[in-house]
Amino acid sequence: MRDHERSSRLLITAVFWEAFSAGSAVTALLHLGFADADIDAVGVLSGAAPDLSGFFATVGVPHVDAAYYNDCFQDGAVLVIIRARPGEQYRAIEVLRYCGGLLPPSYETPALQSSN
Repeated sequence: MRDHERSSRLLITAVFWEAFSAGSAVTALLHLGFADADIDAVGVLSGAAPDLSGFFATVGVPHVDAAYYNDCFQDGAVLVIIRARPGEQYRAIEVLRYCGGLLPPSYETPALQSSN
């Protein structure tokens, strides 16, 4: 995929407390037609989680969400990252919630609730 196409997609993220739930969400998204290249899962399987602020900034995760995810990783969370075309974000969010994903703090703001 070209960088231009990838950058025009909407970034959707959710944290999962169980790796199997995150895997179920990825499988469901693939069955809905999301491309494998548009879905990532990140987690720390053992030991202390490093500060991943730089990684989150590179991926495009907002700063407030990055701080939240760094805290979640300290407790063993798994993050699912999706790059969706405009209009696909609603299906992605529905799948993430259905599979037990928790949306980040930025999704709680009134402006984003009306667009999500």
